[in-house]
Amino acid sequence: MEKESTQTAKVALILCSCFFAYGTYWSDWAFDYYLLWANPVSLPETVARATSYYANQANIPSILKYVPIANLCIATIGLITGLFSMTDGNLLFDGASLVLMFFGLSTYFNSVRPAITTVSESADANEITIALKNIAAAHFIIVLAITGIIGLQVTHYCIMKKPSKEEEEEEDEEDYKKE
Repeated sequence: MEKESTQTAKVALILCSCFFAYGTYWSDWAFDYYLLWANPVSLPETVARATSYYANQANIPSILKYVPIANLCIATIGLITGLFSMTDGNLLFDGASLVLMFFGLSTYFNSVRPAITTVSESADANEITIALKNIAAAHFIIVLAITGIIGLQVTHYCIMKKPSKEEEEEEDEEDYKKE
């Protein structure tokens, strides 16, 4: 029973962190959609709005820059809790989730952060448009990585729950046979 409650807490930590990240990227979707799937030339205000938004993100107070790090710490605690169990399932599912998390972080630090700096410091409209498209594409990739983490964790949780139900049925049958 303790193993099951640990698994439930681990998945809850990871899912809460993932859905917080979804919310963060959902707010950016209002700008990213028009940069990825619409023609910015037909919507000239798209680039100006996105430029203003991401330039403001570069200048947010320092304390707000630590909120995503706190979110990552919550997910990391969940993943480390799973890895400490040292079962094959936890190593497989939590290890793959960790790889996806590092992939998302790598994408953020190698694509989003430099592009936000370019948007806030550059005066070249073409360079800004390219940077905005890079941000939008990186956000899409990060959301796909988060979706993979959610899929892995929910699948692992369902797999862990199924044997426990079968074990309960076997115990009930054994109790019935003893009577």
